Amino acid sequence: MQLVAQAERHFRAGQVALAETLLRQAIERDPRQAKAYELLAYICGNRQDLADCEDFLQKAAALPGCSAEALFYLGRVQAQRDRPVEAAAAFARSLKLAGPYFEGLHELGVAYGALSAHDQALDAFRRAERLNAQIPELQSNLAGTLAALHRFGDALPHYDRALALDPLRVDDWTDRGAALTELGRGAEALESYRRALSLAPEDVPAWMNQATTLTLLKRPAEALASYDRVARLAPQWDYLAGHRLHAAMAVCQWQGWAQQVERVVARVEAGDKAATPFTLMPMPASAATLLQCARTYARDLYPSQPAAAPALPRDPARRLRIGYFSSDFRNHPMSQLIARVLECHDRERFETFGFALGSHPMDAVGARVAAALEHFSNVAARSDAEIAALARGAGIDIAVDLNGFSEGGRPSIFAGRAAPVQVNYLGFPGSMGCDYMDYILADATVIPEDDVGHYAEKVAWLPDSYFPNDDTKAIGSAPGGRAEMGLPPEAAVFACFNSNHKITPDVFDVWMRLLREVPRSVLWLLKSNAEAQRALGAEAALRGVDPQRLVWAERMPLADHLARHRHADLFLDTFHYNAHTTCCDALWGGLPVLTLAGTTFASRVGASLLAAVGLPELVTRDVAAYERLAIELATSPLRLADLRQRLAQLRTCSPLFDSERFARRLESAFDAMWQRQRQGLAPDHLRIAG
Repeated sequence: MQLVAQAERHFRAGQVALAETLLRQAIERDPRQAKAYELLAYICGNRQDLADCEDFLQKAAALPGCSAEALFYLGRVQAQRDRPVEAAAAFARSLKLAGPYFEGLHELGVAYGALSAHDQALDAFRRAERLNAQIPELQSNLAGTLAALHRFGDALPHYDRALALDPLRVDDWTDRGAALTELGRGAEALESYRRALSLAPEDVPAWMNQATTLTLLKRPAEALASYDRVARLAPQWDYLAGHRLHAAMAVCQWQGWAQQVERVVARVEAGDKAATPFTLMPMPASAATLLQCARTYARDLYPSQPAAAPALPRDPARRLRIGYFSSDFRNHPMSQLIARVLECHDRERFETFGFALGSHPMDAVGARVAAALEHFSNVAARSDAEIAALARGAGIDIAVDLNGFSEGGRPSIFAGRAAPVQVNYLGFPGSMGCDYMDYILADATVIPEDDVGHYAEKVAWLPDSYFPNDDTKAIGSAPGGRAEMGLPPEAAVFACFNSNHKITPDVFDVWMRLLREVPRSVLWLLKSNAEAQRALGAEAALRGVDPQRLVWAERMPLADHLARHRHADLFLDTFHYNAHTTCCDALWGGLPVLTLAGTTFASRVGASLLAAVGLPELVTRDVAAYERLAIELATSPLRLADLRQRLAQLRTCSPLFDSERFARRLESAFDAMWQRQRQGLAPDHLRIAG
């Protein structure tokens, strides 16, 4: 012990080499001296030799005399070496030995956070806060942990406390903005990003988060400017290329579009994090490329999680429990489509649950969905793990993810196994590329049998179309005549009410040739943003078409929107991401739709809907056929009138608009999935009878 005491004096006097020599001599004489190992560890740590530092600390920790300080230091070194499990154990031992102290509790919380054990992290941070609430790092970590638990409202006061203690914390201004965005307070979020960028004008996360918020606020031109700033600062930033190109497509800026798409697709195919699945979908990418994109994205952000607690024993006599999960149980296309089907569920055989993931206020459509389901809970403020546990606790047999990788989706709920059977349906028209989604609901048009290799899920093929509809949807009285809509009274009116980002240069080329070919004809488009209007007007002029022949439709209530379809002659579908809900609206409103069936799920939905409504002759297979048929129909009033008459007859008797029949088929799919599960069989492709 004398050698150790001498070594410590030399160490504190800065005579490190002499101290190290004495400590090694001490260990040779008696290797059970914890203090000697601790001092050697500090010497190694000071010279950044972390491997030897940890080795000496491990030896100290194995001895009875190890100090709480050394255990804390061991945890810090293990955290630095990216070993949070061991770090958490070391911090816990230090706290057990010394009792609660701020640094130990704070670092324990950090270690738990690195393990995504957010509940345990929150507990440690809360205990640390009781000892000292005036540390900005602690307040920041509390906020970040609460945000990770989707408790954004609870996180905000802690971001504010951190920033009150230290207003120069750029990351906290940025993360505060992200929390405000999640709470639907976009304008306040932008102010928070402005503060971050005033402190650090080249901070990439702040620019990226600002772009995301601007996108959600339907300000795509400003989002594009933010993405452009990131492209100058960090051109290889994860998923930037896809986001930037998607924003450009939203404002119809097509300079170098084909070359940009080619580069993004090549990077995705190489396994790079170049685009998210949602941003890639409206681009000309193959089903194989889309699968690769989804796999990369899922592995990166939503990996499979360790097996959850086993489901509770199930009474075989009870009804099958179906859980529907969505952030869009509100006035949103998804709820408008599925509400009637939910109302048609057979309550004698199925018990239905709704898990609302969105923080939006309840509106009339959301109330209708809630009333259609036997059990309905808003779980937006709960963590993904909590929601999965709630579903397991409720005995959900089949969990249906109505978001997928679309806006507001929370795939980690399903990575944590919310139910024995999990289904990707409706919100995301493609594979999620992960092993925890067991099935994708589809039909033989959107996923032909030869294409199943491009889907990570097993395919459950519904008869006719996979697409639900509300056969009680009200159509208003026609709002005025063509003149009130800004349309010519006699000329052919082509319409496309798809979102602007679906309009790509290749389809616009065809549309402009149609306008040149059909005298006085016009193209009726949905007004979205002024930048897109200006850009498409300029693109029309470049193609020799007067921009005045593009007529812009204002947004209006759904019943009135459905009614105005009668003023158009033919709906022209987009190529790579078809009209989905928009196609159903056109058909329900009595307007024939011309589509081009592509090679991906999203590009075949129009074909699926037209086949199910009984108008397969409006499905074309190549651009030349699409263009030729459009001209033929636009110049054949009698043929168009016949199509309209047939559609009027088919509308109320076709499988596409029969919600009761669709509900029975959906239930048959659930029965078939559960039959395999009950028999202990792995998921497999299923064909559901008509």
